[in-house]
Amino acid sequence: MKNLREIEANTKLVYESEAQTYYRMRDKTLFEKKWINSFIAKVGSNERVLDVGCGPADPIAKYIIEQGLELVGLDYSEAMLSIAKDNFPQNEWILGDMTKLSLKQRFKGIIAWNSFFHLNRQQQKETLPLFSNHLVTKGILIFTAGPENGEITGKVNGKDVYHSSLSFDEYQKILKLSDMKIIEYKLNDPECNFHSVYLAQKI
Repeated sequence: MKNLREIEANTKLVYESEAQTYYRMRDKTLFEKKWINSFIAKVGSNERVLDVGCGPADPIAKYIIEQGLELVGLDYSEAMLSIAKDNFPQNEWILGDMTKLSLKQRFKGIIAWNSFFHLNRQQQKETLPLFSNHLVTKGILIFTAGPENGEITGKVNGKDVYHSSLSFDEYQKILKLSDMKIIEYKLNDPECNFHSVYLAQKI
């Protein structure tokens, strides 16, 4: 049985090795639509957004692109990014690590759906300010996390991956220090496959 630190260190390799199978098996019914629509409505039409941990870009990035937004995708998995490029060659896809996010551009919106929670808790504390740095004033951030402070494991095609979360109070504090405020959230949302979702806006 691997311990949490081994699973954490191996999570990227799981996404590399399982990219094609993940893409085929990933639920594409867009159960996330309620939250993605809220994000898009707050961002506005024809705006530029960054999808952090975009994976193969289907279904979420695909849906955002279809709504007319200019989407840039970033992922640390070359295999995942290759699928995204094949799916949407007209978009910009960047190989990169969100914990070292340093792009020479800002966005009206940033989405980190089912990606941010693969960071450990210290990395999350350090990465939220980086998201803020890449948003314009009044820009919108949406991300998924866990419902409470802690570390757990999840599964990707039967293989262990790492997840962690801070508490709501910690997220609120860090976002405030990063010139952001939570404008909407729901822990274990039953209308979104029990995801815990945060929407924040840059002040």
